[in-house]
Amino acid sequence: MLTNYFTLRSLAEELNRELRGAAIRQVFTQHKNELLVFVARPLNREQAGSEFTLTISVDPKNNFIFLREGASRARRNSVDLFAPVIPSEVASVSIRPHDRAMFIETSIGMKICPLLYGTAEANVVLVDEHGIIRDAFKHSKQLAGKRLKLVEPPQTGDVLSDTAQFRSAFLKDVSTSTFAALKSLIPTLGSTLAREILHRANAEEKAHLDHLGEADVEAIHTEALRLLSEVASPKPCIYFREADPSVFSIVALKHLAGSHIEYFDSVNEAARTFVLRSFHIHAVDTLKKDLLKKINNELERTERAMRAVDGELAHADRAEDCEHTANVIMANIQHLTRGTKAVDIEDPFREGKLVRLTLDPRLSPVQNAEVYFAKAKKARAARAEAFSRSETLRPKHSRLETFLLHLDNCQTHEQIEEFQHDNAEELRAWNIISSEASEESLPFRRFTVTGGFEVWVGKSSQTNDLLTMKYAKPADLWFHVRGAGGSHTVLKMGGGKTKPSREAVRQAAAIAAYYSKMRKASAVPVAYCERKFVRKPKGAEPGTVMMEREKVVFVQPGLPG
Repeated sequence: MLTNYFTLRSLAEELNRELRGAAIRQVFTQHKNELLVFVARPLNREQAGSEFTLTISVDPKNNFIFLREGASRARRNSVDLFAPVIPSEVASVSIRPHDRAMFIETSIGMKICPLLYGTAEANVVLVDEHGIIRDAFKHSKQLAGKRLKLVEPPQTGDVLSDTAQFRSAFLKDVSTSTFAALKSLIPTLGSTLAREILHRANAEEKAHLDHLGEADVEAIHTEALRLLSEVASPKPCIYFREADPSVFSIVALKHLAGSHIEYFDSVNEAARTFVLRSFHIHAVDTLKKDLLKKINNELERTERAMRAVDGELAHADRAEDCEHTANVIMANIQHLTRGTKAVDIEDPFREGKLVRLTLDPRLSPVQNAEVYFAKAKKARAARAEAFSRSETLRPKHSRLETFLLHLDNCQTHEQIEEFQHDNAEELRAWNIISSEASEESLPFRRFTVTGGFEVWVGKSSQTNDLLTMKYAKPADLWFHVRGAGGSHTVLKMGGGKTKPSREAVRQAAAIAAYYSKMRKASAVPVAYCERKFVRKPKGAEPGTVMMEREKVVFVQPGLPG
């Protein structure tokens, strides 16, 4: 009901009393769809002179207007508007009968006109004494120079003057519902007041008019007259659903009897309170949803890393198998020759059993044994890394699940702030809270490689710069294809003590090669080093850097499976 006609009518009367003679100091915007008018009240009033801000929102889904004490303006990102009325004074504030167009007339004849229609047509325009639009908050280029044309509001005429006329107009279309008929007959009521009239008259909202008797129609007529008399002497109030403001009204609503209610001395005070408390609730919901989203995303990334680690642990017996094969080869060295691809031979470590050896025919038996010993060593390293990563990831997973439970129970801004403060170290370490933009909005590709480590890849010269110079940490590994254009690629260390394996490094290099101009090559040289050894020359183009202490690995371009 913030922009209900009767609310705006009462509000216009209050603003006229408060602002008449006040000097208009500034008109500007610093938030989307919100116009601010700074005014200074003259000193010769009963109260001392002071500054006020008239706040006007023309958001299609959230129109409102209210006056608050004080005047403050952001130092950045604000734009001045309506220069022709600076300086001038407020001559009067009024509202167009039966409409939601308000007029703030100035001492120079121009009018600031808030058009609070609750649709995309909502706007604030500056109109001269001839009715020509000089400026507009929205669509200024299209509207400037045109005459302000307002749609003629529906007129109820004398429809309420007696019961007979009311009955005739009200029952015009008996196929419609009582609620729809009443709103159509008196459009200025709006849904809340129409519902209140029907409640007081004991009439069903959804009942068709052909089900109403004469007594029902008379009761609706009587209650409509009574309510319209009440709105002329408003008693503004806010109804609450638990702690949240749910309904604003300028009269007591019997159909909400039993709800928590708070009364106010003025319509403006009630409107301001409703808007600010609603914004506070919305801000709390937005902050909570944002944190929940970030925690869930981090939980999903942790689960992906855990699956990768579990995949490594599932092959934990590879080291023993490879070492056993190498020992069998060495034990049967006199029976093997170069050129053998596969052979079934007695296993000296398992009496009476044969083992099938798969060999590289290009290598000697000793060289084949060395290959299997190397595989065993690599498998042991991978297993140790997987165990180490698992010991880090599983407590993190449990902690993130606990965060979700705790945050879900936070209902106020203070509780959310306490949650962030108590868990700040972990939340920052996992990039859940930060002064920077959230990870979800970062313009990087992201992959998970062996060991659960993450790889971030830039998408353009600008995002390459952003990734390398702002989001890569000194110990992260930085990759780039040698001798060809390509994306900056970073293997994130993750803040733990465990270092990525050679396989993880090769996978990161393969990703860098894939997002380069050598994607179709079979073997691509990729240079890498720690990020702390990468620097950007002064004045260099975006994406241009120099690296030191680099190593080179040859890889086939590809993405992790």
